[in-house]
Amino acid sequence: MKKTMKIAMSLMSIALVLGMITLNSCKKTESLPQINGYDNSDQVAATYLKAHWTFDDTYNEAISSTAPSNKYGGYAFTTGQIGKALDLTAGTLVYPSIPNIGGANSLPNFSVSMWVYAKGTKGGTGAFTSFFGIIPTNVADIWGNVMALAETARHPAASDTLELKNYLNTTLPDGSQSGQDNLAQLNTGDGTGKWFKGAGKWSHFVMTWDGATHKFMLYGNAADCGAYTLRGTTPSLVMRTPCQAVFGSLAASDIGFNGAGARGSWYPMATAKIDDVRVFNSVLSQADITALYNLGAAGR
Repeated sequence: MKKTMKIAMSLMSIALVLGMITLNSCKKTESLPQINGYDNSDQVAATYLKAHWTFDDTYNEAISSTAPSNKYGGYAFTTGQIGKALDLTAGTLVYPSIPNIGGANSLPNFSVSMWVYAKGTKGGTGAFTSFFGIIPTNVADIWGNVMALAETARHPAASDTLELKNYLNTTLPDGSQSGQDNLAQLNTGDGTGKWFKGAGKWSHFVMTWDGATHKFMLYGNAADCGAYTLRGTTPSLVMRTPCQAVFGSLAASDIGFNGAGARGSWYPMATAKIDDVRVFNSVLSQADITALYNLGAAGR
């Protein structure tokens, strides 16, 4: 009788353990509810994604595994909007040319998406905070082919306004250069644009360029903020090459762009946090941008 009871209890114990394993397995495989039809940001416009920096304890660009060729000033990892993030304190990262985004015609139409954390610098030094750029190696000025920036010197550190700025420079058919930009500010002339209240917290910054419509869109937290969206007859982007991805700076000789000359006091290396930077070779739709914002806001 005792032997039979022991066997029965052993069988019950095994059944309980198997049941717990099954329950735990179910918990691990349960998926979160989708947001805008996606599980995470990696699924949005994935076909067109050409470069991606996660900054999840690595400085490497994720698709090509390209590591930075040089790092300057203060740089580290910190808690980001999605996992970890790049934390710059008067710092800059410079990469060698990345094939997917380094050819003259790699990004005729493009979108750049990122999460940024920055404050105004009015009363301090520096007119610009440069988050990201694709800069020609032999550039003779400070501007890249593509730049994501903020006019931080116009607003004090206590302000909630983050004046985001797009910039592109394309080579025209006659060989001349055409620089175009857009700003997140209210255009009092025609009422377009709006002030973006995204300073001092994680904010989603997206810019898109469409050479056919000549629209250089600027979005803050998925809302159109651009005051100067229509850029005349500027065609598709033709980049100056070779070119390099840069975080935290315009071109200057102190980060290897010798043709740009010495750094001006009004564009120091950036003090900002940057996360989940994505470069697409297509114009993201409003639905895509909204999905990236909502997914990122949920940490995925």
